[in-house]
Amino acid sequence: MSAHILKNYDSDLSALKDSVVQMGGAALDALEKSVAGLLEGNLDQCYDVIDDDEAIDTQEKRIDEQGMSILLRFNPVASDLRHVLSSINICRSLERIGDHAVTIAKRSRKILKAGAVTEVRLIDPLFREVQKIVSSALTVYSDVDEEAAMKVIQMDQKVDDLHKSLGKSLSAQIAGGAKETEPLLNIIFISRSLERIGDLAVNIAEDVVFISSAEDIRHT
Repeated sequence: MSAHILKNYDSDLSALKDSVVQMGGAALDALEKSVAGLLEGNLDQCYDVIDDDEAIDTQEKRIDEQGMSILLRFNPVASDLRHVLSSINICRSLERIGDHAVTIAKRSRKILKAGAVTEVRLIDPLFREVQKIVSSALTVYSDVDEEAAMKVIQMDQKVDDLHKSLGKSLSAQIAGGAKETEPLLNIIFISRSLERIGDLAVNIAEDVVFISSAEDIRHT
């Protein structure tokens, strides 16, 4: 490549990475607002998450366009090719995190409109772990840190354990004849969305490993 083309190439790769990090921040913000709305009894935050989902979808489309432009204009190889392909893949995981945040916001809205439910506090430990794993996944992408990415993957076990424990506890209450079963069911569905967000953070970390070492560790 000529010096001019190389400069444009490097600039476009950097811009792609910046776009993914920005989208990641938006997805994490949506997650945090969706749960904060529930825990703080703030319907406005739930509505904000639902209203802002289109912006996250728009970011995904822009990243797709940026990635395809790099592939067509510069024909990258090796680690640069893996970076572009994985960035496109990661933005899809981020879009799905945004979708789950919307699901949480809608479930939270139903719970809040029905009245106060003390069991919503049970969501907090799971949320904190999911918040941590998503934030860590975004950091390892930004740093392209394979060692840290492997640690993110290991973090998911705690998310799974908290999700299962919460599900068993709430299911036992329902089976035991709890008066208000609908709010408890909505909390179970929120827990499931949080667990899926943890899985998507793992997907991001796996993509970082692929960028760094060309090793596909999915389903291993």
